[in-house]
Amino acid sequence: MNTEFARLPVYFYGYDDIETFCLSKREQLIQENIGLILGILRGGAIPALMLSQMLGLPVDFVHYDRREAKAEINNKKAFDLVDACVKEGKRILLVDDVAGVGYTLANCYEYLLSFVKDESLIRVLTLVHHVDSRTEADHFKDCSSVRAVLPWERYVTSRQCLDDFVKAEAALLEDQRYKKTVAVDDSAYPLNLKHEWRVDYHVEFKGDHHSLLDTIKAVGPEEIYCNNDSLIGLILNEFPFSIMYKTINNKRYRISAFDQ
Repeated sequence: MNTEFARLPVYFYGYDDIETFCLSKREQLIQENIGLILGILRGGAIPALMLSQMLGLPVDFVHYDRREAKAEINNKKAFDLVDACVKEGKRILLVDDVAGVGYTLANCYEYLLSFVKDESLIRVLTLVHHVDSRTEADHFKDCSSVRAVLPWERYVTSRQCLDDFVKAEAALLEDQRYKKTVAVDDSAYPLNLKHEWRVDYHVEFKGDHHSLLDTIKAVGPEEIYCNNDSLIGLILNEFPFSIMYKTINNKRYRISAFDQ
């Protein structure tokens, strides 16, 4: 992995962004006479399903085994759909989340081409394209200037699960830690944080609620530590899916937005 990539500003590529991107390609995909959508599991599943709904087209999936570098369509009925597209001159849209530096997308493309035979009948769409991407898709969002983090990537914690932007021999686990944690430092309600409760950012609260919320929004944390009950309610109202903790006597207690 190019270590400079890990130092790029983080861009949280949310579900709304994915939907907006897919919608922006709808008219063009209709004009390209797409007849079938194939999503590469797992990352390509959500955009493939979205596009299937938006275009009113059948969808199926390509399974990829990274250890064996092997692509496979398990649903035999999907081959009938592929054959029908080839006979009718319709195109097949191969969908993945990231066009990375690995071989997932490239190998899945070659697998599809092995029985479609005609490159002109295959189109590729990815949510993320980077300057170092091994395969360039026909439709993509250029994220060369940022480190794009998709919703399902925020919870990645093991090296084995990191996708195409990781070369295992050069991967730095710290650089790939997507989950961010914020501690709200309030002198009136001090936190008692254990060393193992890793905190990425400390935000000092000086009475300005708007500034605090803006800072939290900019960081985009998954976890937040705060002992000020009024701030906790305010933060959870604004970020209901954040994981919120209070600390009491060297113990932490999770607070849900539904508790408020």
